Amino acid sequence: MTRMTEVVERFMAAGTMAEVYKVADGPVVVGAWSRDVGTMERRLKLALVYPDGEISLVREYAKRKLTEAKALNDLADLDGIAPKMVNEIYEAVMKQHRNLPVQEDRNGQCSIMQAYRALCEYVREYEEPGKVFIRDGYGNILASYLPNVLKRLELGYSRLELEKNLKSWNLLRVNNGTGHPYTYKINTGSANNWFLSFRLPEKSEVAA
Repeated sequence: MTRMTEVVERFMAAGTMAEVYKVADGPVVVGAWSRDVGTMERRLKLALVYPDGEISLVREYAKRKLTEAKALNDLADLDGIAPKMVNEIYEAVMKQHRNLPVQEDRNGQCSIMQAYRALCEYVREYEEPGKVFIRDGYGNILASYLPNVLKRLELGYSRLELEKNLKSWNLLRVNNGTGHPYTYKINTGSANNWFLSFRLPEKSEVAA
C-alpha cells in the first residue's frame, strides 16, 4: 500500500493527476483533463494506480460523451475494477471535474493565433525578394512558396486549413470575385503574382 500511496502523492504534488476514486484494498483511480492547445478540445484522462505501485495506461474520453456513466464502461476491463464500480467512478468524476488538473497537450497542431504570430515573425525575419516581404502593413508570402514556409515552421496546419482560419478572422487581404479566394495579387516589379497576404499587428516595411 505504501508504494501506491507514494505514486499517488507524487502525481498530486506535481499537479499532473488527482485522486478520483479509491477501491477498497485495490487500485486508486486518478484523473486529469487534457486540453489540446491547438484545437482547445478537452478530454478526460483516467488511469489506475495499483497497491504495488504499478500503473495502467492512461485512457482518454471525449468531454462531449461524458453525459452518462456508460462512457466509462471500458474501465471495467481493467484489473481491480468491477462493472458495478463504473457508476461510482463516474459520479466521483462529475463531483470533482472542476477541480481536476489540466494538462496541456498538442496533437501536432498549434492554435491559430500561435500560427498567425509565427507567420508575422517569419516575414519580419526572413525577407526573400519576390517571395517574402512586408508592404502596407501586410505580410506577404508567395502562394507557391507557402508550402515550404509551413513545412519549415511545423505549425501542424495544411495550407487550406490555415487560409480558411485566417480568412474567418478577417486577417487576409484577398481579391474578391476571382478564382483565388484566399490570396491577393501583387505586382513585385517583374510580374503579378498571388500571395498569402495577411494583416500585421504592427506596421513595418521591408521592400519587395
